Amino acid sequence: MLILLGTPVGNLADLSDRGIEALRSADVIAAEDTRRLRVLLAHCHIENKSILSIDANKEDHLSSKVLELVNSGKTVVYTTDAGMPGISDPGAKLVKAVSSAGLPVDAVPGPSAVVLAASLSALCESGFVFAGFLAVKAGPRKKTLENLSASGFASIVFESPNRIGPLLNDALGVYGSEHPVFVGRELTKLHQELFYGSSGEASSHFGNSSQRGEFVVVFGAMHNDNSALAGKVLLDRVIEALNCTGGRTKILAEELAELTGVGKNQVYSMLVKARRKGEMSPS
Repeated sequence: MLILLGTPVGNLADLSDRGIEALRSADVIAAEDTRRLRVLLAHCHIENKSILSIDANKEDHLSSKVLELVNSGKTVVYTTDAGMPGISDPGAKLVKAVSSAGLPVDAVPGPSAVVLAASLSALCESGFVFAGFLAVKAGPRKKTLENLSASGFASIVFESPNRIGPLLNDALGVYGSEHPVFVGRELTKLHQELFYGSSGEASSHFGNSSQRGEFVVVFGAMHNDNSALAGKVLLDRVIEALNCTGGRTKILAEELAELTGVGKNQVYSMLVKARRKGEMSPS
């Protein structure tokens, strides 16, 4: 069978006895990063294992290899760099390949930065939405934050050290400066940092200096009226549309069409006419 194995987020002692036994009994251990796997195996005093490298770039190509191994009666254990496979990490394609062939799949649960942050934040007692890593570009990233804020649930995202500042700065515009936020840096590791505060405080704390480590951010649920929030998003789009030109107008017309239900070509024509009228009117 294929076994997904949750591995420590940082502290190697978090690996369970069942996880150690899964590594010992595996015929083949596939890993997102074989260097990290070897560190884990050394910690567990496990030697002479057959190891297969399968990162995100190889998952499509090597799914058939894993399927072949499982079909021949082998037990393949798959690990990612940290946490549970398939959650902002490779693993889902392996599961689909093996399960679609009618072969057994199992998992040994382990540490997860998502659940750890949800628990530590004290903001997720009524549920949460997990969005993984957000877009690199500011526009799509802010739009995702707006959608998350409109969900009615707390939101959890991952972020890299070089983008934590821009993320928290964008959050100021979406959530406001007083909104509750939790930031976990280097969870379970030697230099773990747990930050509790507001969006404004978080942006000041993490946004003005170079950062190290991996971040998990939890934004508390927005309790605004959904219709008012949707109206604000719509107004933001209209204002942006009337102040831009060229290709960006087409993109905004598509967004407005989705929000209003009006055909995108009609929306585009209306935006162009409104802007021209504004340019012709005396100030």
